[in-house]
Amino acid sequence: MTLASTSMGDDRRDWSLAMQAEYEVAAADGQALSFASGCLVAAWRELLASPQGRFTLTNYAAALGIMLPMAALQIGCAVFGLPYLYPGEHGLPGAMLVGGSHETLLRSIYLGAVPTLALIQLITGIGHVRLAWLLVERDWPGAIRWALWTLAGATALVIFMSVLFLDAQQALLQAAIVGLEVAAIAIGITRHAEIAAVRNPTG
Repeated sequence: MTLASTSMGDDRRDWSLAMQAEYEVAAADGQALSFASGCLVAAWRELLASPQGRFTLTNYAAALGIMLPMAALQIGCAVFGLPYLYPGEHGLPGAMLVGGSHETLLRSIYLGAVPTLALIQLITGIGHVRLAWLLVERDWPGAIRWALWTLAGATALVIFMSVLFLDAQQALLQAAIVGLEVAAIAIGITRHAEIAAVRNPTG
């Protein structure tokens, strides 16, 4: 019922409240699950039939299909380790350094950088979780703010890894995806304003 009510949107608020009231009666009769399922099907049918609904579904798809998987990847890398962090056979950024007199010092520098890199990755992942929530809630100022912060975190990770001569290709890919997310949110804001103008042409 919560998902059905959320899916209704602002223009179906009265219908959502009526469904909630009917749900209480159905629950008292032991028909809570079947009634809630029917409401969910009806809500999603309404979503597909209107521009506002399709816009809402697009937001859910972006949150569930892009942002949350990105958050899982980044948080997983931060918690369980960065498998792409150390290129080369012995974890150093070039075979010429292996076996040299500076190998121990370089290895200690890279290992000492891991907590900072992991923290940046963790913050970026948490930013994606928050961004997904704000996108579903259509909190555009908050979404833009968190998207820029997340992009800043991903960019900092790329710069930090590049300064340490580490393989930053996957981090760079993640930063590029965040950049695309920022652009998609900007497009979403424009599209949401257009839909609102159509629904309320007088202003």
